[in-house]
Amino acid sequence: MSGVLQFLKSKFWFFLSFVTSKGIVYLAPLILAEVLTKEDFGVLEYALAGLGMVLNSLINFGVQSAYPFFTLKDNNQNLTDAFRLHYVWLLLFFIVCQITYYAFQFNLSYFIALNVAYVVSNQVYISTQFKTDERISQAVILDSGVYIILILFAVLSSFNIINTSIQSVSWLIQGYALFYVFKAVRQIFKIDFTTVWHKYYTVIKYSFHVLLGGLLVYFITVSGRIFIEFFLKDFELVGIYAFYFRLSAVVVMVYQVINIAFFKKMYQLDPKILDHYFSICFVVLYAISLLAFLLTPFVLPNFSDYFVSTIKEHKSMYFLLATQMVFWIATALFSNIIDREKLASKNNPLFLVLLVVFVSVLFLLKVNLNLQLFTFIHMLVVFFAAMIQTYTLYRKQILFFKSSLTLLVINLLSIIVYFVIL
Repeated sequence: MSGVLQFLKSKFWFFLSFVTSKGIVYLAPLILAEVLTKEDFGVLEYALAGLGMVLNSLINFGVQSAYPFFTLKDNNQNLTDAFRLHYVWLLLFFIVCQITYYAFQFNLSYFIALNVAYVVSNQVYISTQFKTDERISQAVILDSGVYIILILFAVLSSFNIINTSIQSVSWLIQGYALFYVFKAVRQIFKIDFTTVWHKYYTVIKYSFHVLLGGLLVYFITVSGRIFIEFFLKDFELVGIYAFYFRLSAVVVMVYQVINIAFFKKMYQLDPKILDHYFSICFVVLYAISLLAFLLTPFVLPNFSDYFVSTIKEHKSMYFLLATQMVFWIATALFSNIIDREKLASKNNPLFLVLLVVFVSVLFLLKVNLNLQLFTFIHMLVVFFAAMIQTYTLYRKQILFFKSSLTLLVINLLSIIVYFVIL
């Protein structure tokens, strides 16, 4: 008993920070769905979790994954200046975006996406360093930064301090970006520019394949907002999809506990041990997803008019997204193993083929494509992405048999429920 109490005491601040920050991440978009118009909410989701996430991956260039690799796997402690220089590159991106927007006044949704990309790139980069150094409470809080700003917007607008508009959201995100501007400026004075370039090249050389893999994973797993806007041309549908995607993501919070608390061990444990725990994890997460799907209609109508006005038409889509979350989490966990084994260059061509097939199918079905059909196709694509990762690992004699079988059973069970029951 004393051992259990000691463990709980040692993890108290982690659990407190996790519950608080992840609660904000989960609730903020759902609250904004009630505050903003349906079209403005769709624009925000497109910029925040759609285009903004693609740009975040691009400008970070995979360097966030290089930090744990060189620190934990390669044990190279001589690249500190290279990782400092990365802040400066991100700062240059932000400055160019501000000058370009105010000079040419392009579409606001793109401008928000650019600023979100800058903010999230810094969040992800710094958070990864914290996780590597086992400063997990700080990592958890930092991950929720942009969502704290969204909660601030909801509070300020409810007191009529600022306008309830997407423009006001844009101003607050710009203001938050200044925090990372100051951090980047501080890093400049710590860099030895006579030796840093070769070190930065070493980091970039490793991170390039991670960048490509990260972009492919993104487009395969969580690019729904972008594809829906492109094929269906309706920001309101983007918002509906995003709302139920966010609802389904309740299970992602459980995954994030695992990922944050055991991030370092992902780079150190034997794959056989990881396979055993991954398979258990997928079963538990799927059970939680189904439970949340069943309970939400009894709880959420008391709090959300948005849910009441959309659930009848989109219940099947909600179920598909609840299942897709498990496959998405699987790809995230397997990505850690792919990165640690330096297999991104082997996995990327297969992902590229899958992405081409995915987009081709969407074009072929464009005339008959709707939100539900898109979500069903997307769920299958994410499942195949996880299978591709296990196949890549198998080719290097790294077996994740239990995990693969578990995901296959979950997929078949979900398809049966979707066609027979729903």
